[in-house]
Amino acid sequence: MARSTDDTFMSLPRCVLKGTTYLVTRRCLGRRFLLRPDPALRSLFRYCLARAVEEHGIELHAVSVMSNHYHLVLTDQRGVLPDFMRTLNRGVAMGVKRLRDWDEVVWEPNVPYSAVALEGPQEVLDKVAYTLLNPVSAGLVRRPEHFPGLVSTLERLRKGKLEAERPTVWFKKTAPKRATLRFCAPASFPDRTAYLDALKTLLQCRLRTLWVDHRRRGLGYVGASAVIRTPATARPKTRKTRFGRSPTFSALTRARWTRALERLRSFRRAYRAAYETWRSGERDVVFPRGSWWVVRFGGAQAAP
Repeated sequence: MARSTDDTFMSLPRCVLKGTTYLVTRRCLGRRFLLRPDPALRSLFRYCLARAVEEHGIELHAVSVMSNHYHLVLTDQRGVLPDFMRTLNRGVAMGVKRLRDWDEVVWEPNVPYSAVALEGPQEVLDKVAYTLLNPVSAGLVRRPEHFPGLVSTLERLRKGKLEAERPTVWFKKTAPKRATLRFCAPASFPDRTAYLDALKTLLQCRLRTLWVDHRRRGLGYVGASAVIRTPATARPKTRKTRFGRSPTFSALTRARWTRALERLRSFRRAYRAAYETWRSGERDVVFPRGSWWVVRFGGAQAAP
């Protein structure tokens, strides 16, 4: 398995292209359990996600909302991922502040959300399975469907949608009373039935592996009731890993990894050259396709 490890690009601009499929992750301040999966939080997150997905034309493939972070696998059809994340995270944060009587920020400050571009259909399938099995791999429950939080289990993916009621906090009464959270198969899998069958096989295989590893280490499962009883202001006892890698893309083969790395480097070289020209006062310079901030907020142009 190959992963992007080019840490020299961490502070450089993100390339936002239409049609890209991502594994997205956002974590809470200090890893606190502010997203503890009680009924009110589930309702809040489901509604916020449904509204944000619809507003920004996102295709959602998987979701798991853990107590202190969440994962999404999605396809950004319009090339507006930053707007989508801003809408989703603001709505959830404002609701959490009221549900938890929380005066501080909700999301980890000075650490942007992670958006890992997935290179190829097998990588997408891998990350959907990873997302669905997150509660099991974390040792919380034995099966994804036992987790009390919002998880797009295989059954929910087969149904294709979840209904969401407007939360009792934050949203005005003028907001829609109901929203529908829709799930779809990735475009790289044109046959939805075949995709779900392949996902089922992969989930079963990985579940057995997780169970064997859990028994080998002599561990039990926290359980749904204990997860809900955990104080929202608590945090894990394990130490946080600092200064770790923050990949931009993920690929399961060396060939895909090499191609993705070259595309990324080409984009950043072109962006750097265009930015230096733009800063010198030449405002008609054209930035490479996928440039985001300088186009959206600086009035620059990007190649179509």
